[in-house]
Amino acid sequence: MTLAFPLTVTRVGHTRFLSAQLGENIDLSVSHVGLTDAAFVPAPTLTALPGEFRRVSTIAGSASGDSTVHMVVRDDAALAYRVRGFGLYLTDGTLFATYGQANPIFEKSALTAMHLAIDIAFPTGNVELLTFGDTNFLLPTAGEDLAGIAELATEAEANAATDHRRIITPLRLGQRLAAMREALLATIATKVPLTRRIETNGLALGGRGLETDLTISVPAATAAQLLFATADNVAVTPASFGGLAHNFGDQVSWTFPGGLILKLGGHRGRATSEVVVPVTFDTAFPTQCFRALVSPYIATPSTGDDYFCQRQGDARADGFSVQYQSDDANGGIDGFDWIALGR
Repeated sequence: MTLAFPLTVTRVGHTRFLSAQLGENIDLSVSHVGLTDAAFVPAPTLTALPGEFRRVSTIAGSASGDSTVHMVVRDDAALAYRVRGFGLYLTDGTLFATYGQANPIFEKSALTAMHLAIDIAFPTGNVELLTFGDTNFLLPTAGEDLAGIAELATEAEANAATDHRRIITPLRLGQRLAAMREALLATIATKVPLTRRIETNGLALGGRGLETDLTISVPAATAAQLLFATADNVAVTPASFGGLAHNFGDQVSWTFPGGLILKLGGHRGRATSEVVVPVTFDTAFPTQCFRALVSPYIATPSTGDDYFCQRQGDARADGFSVQYQSDDANGGIDGFDWIALGR
């Protein structure tokens, strides 16, 4: 618990305090705190603490502003006592100031350590002239690698962004970021007015004003659009070709953009007479077969195979016929290959 005690500065203490403020070489180090259990009236005329039973030298303190000194007193001796008042002693033994009250301020048992934090308010004067002997347990100023006491930054200090000692709170950080955001948006507005537009034409779609994010896109052509070859607002991709009808079985069939269809195939089988061989497409042309071309095939080189083949009549959407021919009926033929174009 932190208490504020109105001190009564003794006359001799007041004289030394004023002399130090006037520049005289006077040591205002508070070296001891006297303790008493006597109920006394703090008077400026006191030169000794009434009923003093113990004097503690383990103290620390620093000026905290507003004529206030933050002081910590520690006593870890195996003693039991009760305190109703205390006095501050300078290094030369001068009783500088006292405080007392009728009720006990605190009590200590022999098994405990007394650790008393006190905010001492002085009526007037430069309290920074006061120093304390033992400061090894007083929290130092906080740093990046040292825990200690730190002051919270004001909004102005947070905005200035020059202080490396004060701590910025979530509130101040939020205010700072909000101000930065508004400044950034204002700067962007001067560079890229939101009244401007991005217009698109041709294949690109999605043009509009800059008030929100926009996406410019180019739609991909479908297999149907590639097949009919009339759309002028889409882009051809490899996937567009993959959607065109095709087959790589015994008969090869591939559909090209625009609707042209190519078919490849063949017939195998030894023949020694002028027979007619029908060819049926695995999949008929949707509309018509423009042309079908045939080429004779023999399995091995031979001077005796004088047969050849020719297409019989016009090719149909579902196939065509081939007839073998020979001038002298010598040898035979092992088949033929064919290619057909249609739509």
